[in-house]
Amino acid sequence: MAGIMAYRRTDGRVGIRNYVLVISMVSCSNSVAERIARATKTIPIVHEQGCTEFEHDHARTVLALTAAGRNPNVGAVLLVGLGCEQTDIEGVRKAIASAGKPVEAILIQKEGGSPQAEKRGIEIVQELKGICASQERVPCSVADLVVGVQCGGSDWTTALSANPVIGVMSDLVIENGGSVLMSEVAGFPGSEHIVASRAVSREVGLQVLDMISELRAEYIETYGQRIEEVNPTPGNKAGGITTLVEKSMGNIKKMGESKVQGVLKLGEEMPRPGLWVIDNRAQGPDPFNLTGLAMQGAVVTAFSSGRGSPVGNAVMPSIKLTGNPDTFRRLESITDFNAGVVIDGASIQETGANLYDLLLEVAGGKETKSEINGNFEYTIPREAARKSPEGGCRR
Repeated sequence: MAGIMAYRRTDGRVGIRNYVLVISMVSCSNSVAERIARATKTIPIVHEQGCTEFEHDHARTVLALTAAGRNPNVGAVLLVGLGCEQTDIEGVRKAIASAGKPVEAILIQKEGGSPQAEKRGIEIVQELKGICASQERVPCSVADLVVGVQCGGSDWTTALSANPVIGVMSDLVIENGGSVLMSEVAGFPGSEHIVASRAVSREVGLQVLDMISELRAEYIETYGQRIEEVNPTPGNKAGGITTLVEKSMGNIKKMGESKVQGVLKLGEEMPRPGLWVIDNRAQGPDPFNLTGLAMQGAVVTAFSSGRGSPVGNAVMPSIKLTGNPDTFRRLESITDFNAGVVIDGASIQETGANLYDLLLEVAGGKETKSEINGNFEYTIPREAARKSPEGGCRR
């Protein structure tokens, strides 16, 4: 079984980075959080939520902020709030602390204003960085890894080269005891029957089919449009993709040949290793799905883009690859791996094995282009409106 050097957390999970985060609790505290992070060369998480939200939306906000701090790649956290927001900063602090990592909290109103909060925040973060600096990587295995798979800005090469290469990598991770997460549910329509046929049980297969049936109905009910009317995107079409079915068939190639173990809600604990589908119905920019994977505990994601994308994530490295040789030549500054060699005649299996080797290097500490370039997005995924159990829309 392949070995890696990584950070084993007190809750038993394994991270491949030791980030210090400065997390804003509400949009009102974003600027202070950003200035603290800039002064200490740490990573800020800011957003436009945190107050006067409806119950379902606020629960998602709290889950996203808590999950960021609890991700195994995070060594320590400073929470920054205003003091009168809807988000319960103490509740978030306790939830993150329960994962066994240092977490502190400050409130701008309590500190006496923004300058005072920034000064205190910088002092705290320097202390947290000192704690993290004393932590060392220890021998771990691929079986400890949770790997996300993602595609965005797809073109005609995505289904032919990049995603099949990711599929080979996914199978190698699972063969070595690790876990792979797939969350692009809005990209499933048209291929859900194939995903269902690969389920570990009939029950899991039905969960996949029901999830996509619900998604289709939600689009009609909420937006008055079929999902096919907004997906594929103009960029996909310009890149040679004609229909959602075509895009969907390429999308699922990232899953390799392994059995689907089950469907998980965002934040639901993964009961065993293997290939899992995350019920993240967010339709929108790629950061939504990347954040969903990070919320689920992924510590690294293999992200393919035929047209090219700089997007990263605040709590996990994103390995960028493209199946388009021209895109790699033009955008090598934001792309880590050239799967376009398959278009030029290379073997999918061999190229997938090479991507797996790169994954192990990144797990061992090699920086990705998204990290080098400072792409640390964290966009809380919002879903199409759903019916609550009691009836009515939760939106």
